[in-house]
Amino acid sequence: MGDDALLVQFDDAIAPQVNALVNALDIALGIADFDGILETVPSFRALLVIYEPEIISYSQLEIRIRTMLSGLGQRVETTNRLWTIPVSYGYPDGADLSEIAEITGLSQSGVVDASLADEYIVYFLGFLPGLPVLGRLPPELQLSRRASPRQGIPPNRLLIGGMQAFITPQTTATGYYILGQTPFRPYDRRANNPFVMRPGDRVRFRAISERELYQLNERPSIDFLTMDG
Repeated sequence: MGDDALLVQFDDAIAPQVNALVNALDIALGIADFDGILETVPSFRALLVIYEPEIISYSQLEIRIRTMLSGLGQRVETTNRLWTIPVSYGYPDGADLSEIAEITGLSQSGVVDASLADEYIVYFLGFLPGLPVLGRLPPELQLSRRASPRQGIPPNRLLIGGMQAFITPQTTATGYYILGQTPFRPYDRRANNPFVMRPGDRVRFRAISERELYQLNERPSIDFLTMDG
């Protein structure tokens, strides 16, 4: 990837087990703390390693990474961080929820039930500060993005599109559909670590009323971390 970066790609597929290897290598490189590595950037299926070629050469770095890759699968660990995130589905006007139901052929309650049915995985953080890209969206909710993105989508919205779900950390333009609003804030600039989630975290959603949404809006996001071992 140019003169000062290399890309370690594990597979062509987007899958939890592939992403677990990406995160395992990312953690291992952080622990090893090799001189010359400036930054690592995990994605669905690959890890970008940015380095200083005057300190470590490409060939030296490749040898070290290939050595680390040997047996990496045995070092993959599943995080115990489970977030239970409340969502007021359809808030504020239900327009997107109605549209999702029409596209998928589900009832609006069926859309909500599908969203609540299983755990999600935080594949990585990106595109916006602290934005969690969540995987394993149920097949019945996988739909193409809008042909034209909409401007001014507010923060704290749960979005779906393609195979992923997202929680907006700030106002943005997007072609994804809004399932509802949450009091969870994935980016908190006042915190020591403003990025609330970590790659590999697990997420479950919980349906709440509009009234409960207002009651929870002042709660810190860390309150929704239900298990951390």
